[in-house]
Amino acid sequence: MSFFPHTNMSAKTGGRRFAPRTILLGIAIVAVFCSCLAAYVALSVPWLGVRFAAAPDGPGLAVVSVDSSSPNRGRLAPGQVVRAISDAEGRTVALNPNLLLDEPDTLSRADLRRFIHEQEMLSRMVVNAPVATTSDGQTVPLHTQAPPLAFLVGDFSLQTGYAFLSFFIALGIWVVRPEQTAARFFALSGFGVLLNGLPLGIYSSRDLVIDGQLFQVLSALNHAGSLIVCASLVSLFWVYPRRLARWTLAMPALLFVTAAVCWVLTLFQISDGASTTVYLPIFLSYITGLIFAGLQWRASRGHPTDRAALKWCLLAIFSGTVMLIGLVTIPPVFGYAPLVPVAVGYAGFLMVYLGLAAGLLRYRLFDIERWWFKTWLWFAAGLIVVAFDLTLVFFVNMTSSSALAVSLALSGWLYFPLRQLLWEKIGQRFSTSQDDALRELVDTLFAATSERQIIATWPYLLSHTFKPLQVKDHEPAVEMPVISDDGVRMLVPAFGADDKPQMLEFPGGGGRLFSPQDSRMAGLLHDLTRKALQGLRARQAGADMERNRIMRDLHDDLGARLLDLVYASDTPLCRDIALAAIEDLRGLVDATSGDSVRLGHLITTCEGEARTRLTEARASLKWRLNADLPGNQMVSARAVANIMRTLREAVTNVIRHAEADKVDVEWRVERHTLIITIADNGDAADPSEWSAGHGTRTIHTRTGDLGGTAVWRRNRPSGSRLEMSLPLPL
Repeated sequence: MSFFPHTNMSAKTGGRRFAPRTILLGIAIVAVFCSCLAAYVALSVPWLGVRFAAAPDGPGLAVVSVDSSSPNRGRLAPGQVVRAISDAEGRTVALNPNLLLDEPDTLSRADLRRFIHEQEMLSRMVVNAPVATTSDGQTVPLHTQAPPLAFLVGDFSLQTGYAFLSFFIALGIWVVRPEQTAARFFALSGFGVLLNGLPLGIYSSRDLVIDGQLFQVLSALNHAGSLIVCASLVSLFWVYPRRLARWTLAMPALLFVTAAVCWVLTLFQISDGASTTVYLPIFLSYITGLIFAGLQWRASRGHPTDRAALKWCLLAIFSGTVMLIGLVTIPPVFGYAPLVPVAVGYAGFLMVYLGLAAGLLRYRLFDIERWWFKTWLWFAAGLIVVAFDLTLVFFVNMTSSSALAVSLALSGWLYFPLRQLLWEKIGQRFSTSQDDALRELVDTLFAATSERQIIATWPYLLSHTFKPLQVKDHEPAVEMPVISDDGVRMLVPAFGADDKPQMLEFPGGGGRLFSPQDSRMAGLLHDLTRKALQGLRARQAGADMERNRIMRDLHDDLGARLLDLVYASDTPLCRDIALAAIEDLRGLVDATSGDSVRLGHLITTCEGEARTRLTEARASLKWRLNADLPGNQMVSARAVANIMRTLREAVTNVIRHAEADKVDVEWRVERHTLIITIADNGDAADPSEWSAGHGTRTIHTRTGDLGGTAVWRRNRPSGSRLEMSLPLPL
């Protein structure tokens, strides 16, 4: 699920003449047409219905199996060795293993010419009463026919299937990202795969005979496709995920010109064969691509999305090319036959294109962070076992079974303990971060005395746990932690209707992406915090009920006694004191009743009380309100009681200790904080020299109860200045 627009999708789509779906449909039609054309050509090749293999001893080809619908069923049998094929005109071709090669272009130039000449002769002979000469001197008449449709299910369907899927994936990426240079190179490589795979599917699926001229045409197309794929993929790493140079297209142009030159040399047989002009350039392209990938790794440092996309691409390239290049392409460069059948090796194309597509689309890049390291450890384990095994066989002259046992033992004793140690070291970092986050959360929950404290520390807890580059509010509500498709951002739900979800960007200080483990951790922290808030609210509700009961008892019992004292008092002074005590008791009961008041009403009430008291003390009052003061904002009864008592205590201190005749009170709001300033022109000592008394302790306690602070400073030119900062809302 993606909740963020892709910032790199800034293409101007207004210039498109066709919708992406229409283009995809056209691409599919072209690919299907090419596949049908390849199938038609494959079904036009002469078919004997016999599967041959190199003779185990001596010249010729051994019959491995005879197809049930073969025209030669009953004439040839498995195990027979066919030495030569002749026709009615007396032409004879001695059969040799080179005639069965899936990729004949791995032969030297002389052997390749001989292969083409022999295929041309065979293609003419099989329609002119051919006979096969076996190793025991017998002659067996041979017949050919068009292959049945079932013939296409096998090597042909594998090759064309790989080519079709890779082509469709590459062009599908280009359709949705036509403005992206890397997507264009990727699409061009997909065209190269199709050009490479379809001809290969035709001539690699033959049982023995194919027209020599047809093979030359198909081989030329195959070579062109191979060179296009190499030039395109190397160019892709030149521009993706970051451009390695300002002259973006100069290097790709050089690569494609080089590929064209190699193809021309191969076409006109100027060089020593395809091993030099096709396979060697492929090998060098592989090395060049690795160099460009290394430069991309360095350039993507500090850019986690680019680094993760590059990881996808590298993993796809290596996993696919281990089979394709390592087992099929590279051995012929050094004079060896491919280690696996071409049809098996070319499955690597599909792995490469699936991985590259994921990297280019940048979809769920955080998944690579989870298993990237595990995959390479798995790959290294297999490589170490193979390396040990080959070393013991070729250099120590052990038998293959003994070498395998020793290599497995060495890998188990050396590699796997080191792997486990390394994995524990790497995995411990996030585990430590989780432990710290849970410890921090528990400490905060147990130390908190209000909901505000818990909610205020929530962004800090997220920052401490995931270390993102940025934490900010986000508007759309979410019910659970959600990670963006590219793993760059994570949304964490809020705790109430007045709170906003938190959006975290680039975890680990920008060095990694969010993963499903981060989502689970955020969900755990959110659930614990939410339950702590519920518990705190339950405790506060119980405390409020008990407080209200006590206040009712005070009002009913103590209020009645004070009222009796008013009526029973003989002096006006005692009566006034009793009436004042009743008024304070009513204020105390009102403060605990839970009824909120507007800030403007609170300010007016405080002004009236302060002005009355200062007038009686023969001091003037200047009452100032900031223009941006939110007078309609509601203030809780608890905050009202604390603010009124704090101001009352401050005015009392001025009257008793300052001997001031001017008092200045200012109310203002700065950054969601209510600031109340009480300044006087008295002659009290510097606040830094004061000793904490009951009044100052009371003010500190009441402002702290609201999550605020109280600070005394020296007032200029004389007097002291009290500044109270209270976070809104109250």
